[in-house]
Amino acid sequence: MQQIKINLPDVVGKGYGEYWRFRGRYRVCKGGRASKKSKTTALNFIVRLMKMPQSNLLVVRATLNTLRDSCWADLRWAAMRLGVAHLWRFTQSPLGATFLPTGQQIVFRGLDDPQKLASIACPVGHLCFCWVEEAFEIKNEDDFDMIDDCIRGELPDGYFKQITLTFNPWSADSWLKRRFFDVDSPDVLAITTTYRENEWLDAADLRRFDEMRERNPARYRVAGLGEWGIDGEQVFEEWRDEPRHYRDRVGTHVIEPFPIPREWRIYRGFDFGYARPFAVGWFAVDGDGRLYHFAELYGCTSVPNEGVKWSPDRIFDEVRRIETEHPDLQGREIFGVADPSIWDASRGESVAEMAAKRGVYFERGDNCRIPGWMQVHRRLQFDENGVPMLYVFSTCRQFRRTMPLLRFDRVRPEDVDTDGEDHIADMLRYVCMARPMAAKVEKRRSVFYDPLAL
Repeated sequence: MQQIKINLPDVVGKGYGEYWRFRGRYRVCKGGRASKKSKTTALNFIVRLMKMPQSNLLVVRATLNTLRDSCWADLRWAAMRLGVAHLWRFTQSPLGATFLPTGQQIVFRGLDDPQKLASIACPVGHLCFCWVEEAFEIKNEDDFDMIDDCIRGELPDGYFKQITLTFNPWSADSWLKRRFFDVDSPDVLAITTTYRENEWLDAADLRRFDEMRERNPARYRVAGLGEWGIDGEQVFEEWRDEPRHYRDRVGTHVIEPFPIPREWRIYRGFDFGYARPFAVGWFAVDGDGRLYHFAELYGCTSVPNEGVKWSPDRIFDEVRRIETEHPDLQGREIFGVADPSIWDASRGESVAEMAAKRGVYFERGDNCRIPGWMQVHRRLQFDENGVPMLYVFSTCRQFRRTMPLLRFDRVRPEDVDTDGEDHIADMLRYVCMARPMAAKVEKRRSVFYDPLAL
């Protein structure tokens, strides 16, 4: 075969030297927008496969139909960029790629058909490498372990096994952070890259990031600098969780807990779930109408968006116990508001009736979705002094975890994607609709309750 000489720095660029050379089990890259992580990874795999004629590559995403316009297209681009496209055959049906001189393959799979992951056979050589693109889409760590199990067995001398994970920034509660970024292991290389590693951005591209830094610093930290968080399509971009301001409560929605004054009114929101999580939240209302979310009960397993499958009886027994024992709830009048669907009695006793039998009462919540989300937006707005109309105690961890994860629905652009973990947000929406704010936010007093004031 004719020798092809390539100057990799000229083709690949800079900023990924350690990533390119690493030979440990897990190579993980969290990158902001335009950080060239996917393009660099594609180039790296084309070079690797051509240098190692007994190696093959498995490429995985959460759903197979997203691979054609992402990894498959990037790998095809990489072959052309390297000037070796004539040595490769890329097919769309089925999705795949073959290195013609040796018969090595790039195999594409989706987790939406996990059985096919267990039946990967390469006609030439060994399955050495795996590329998991947009790894944040894999919500369940067990699903990743299934992918991990595909890369096993003895290899020829000089070969190695490696799983590469690339993804845009995601919530700091993701299993990816705990498993790869919070460890110190010779088997793991975990890096964060930014647009600054991309020397091929022009002046206009760089101005866009400069403008983002000025106009939306929170988004810049995620999209530009690759910090943990969610970029783009985030429903509640106003949301701020700033630990350094938990005490002064300025520019943050999350604050330190304090005893709820006895004269404040208490609301209980409820969103029912069984296979998906249920959500119960308790809110206090101060003299200015500001909401404080101070307690929660969330029926979720260790897997995000997976319900604990509690019966209604068990849910409301637990609600009753909490309201009897919690120091800010015991002996208080509580106004419950819930999704109107819990009054459905078409298949027997309704969920609302089961709640009432245990002394847990609700009023029908207003289930108009778009007006409800607008109410949430209004409460999240900060006034000129950095004070919102909704605070959340730092102890409400599930609220803090799920709120920044919500994305817009692709069909209904003003609505929340109901495939996401929206149960706490729905519960919040019912409470906000029970205490609606005017569309025009008037100048408010930035005075809030201080439990230390005499």
